[in-house]
Amino acid sequence: MGYNLLLQTEAILEIQEAFEWYEEQKEGLGYELIEEIEVCYEKRSIHPERYSYINQLYRRIKTNRFPYVLVYEIEDDNIIVNSIRHIKRNPDSQ
Repeated sequence: MGYNLLLQTEAILEIQEAFEWYEEQKEGLGYELIEEIEVCYEKRSIHPERYSYINQLYRRIKTNRFPYVLVYEIEDDNIIVNSIRHIKRNPDSQ
């Protein structure tokens, strides 16, 4: 089944904030974060049901290199990314 990827406004803003912060730390690092997030999108699009539930509605997938989880839900043929959370700042997201 092919899934449509939808990003909520909150997720877009969180990605932008994280990108800018990493770019301030080292040029190019923000782009590496974006690449990691894209890998998560690809994995999730292939097998969205594979990843752990946070609660009855939301699931999560963790980036490999950066301390972030993508929180999403599956609704029909849509994968809706609700937020991108920094797990060091919010331990409950792990």
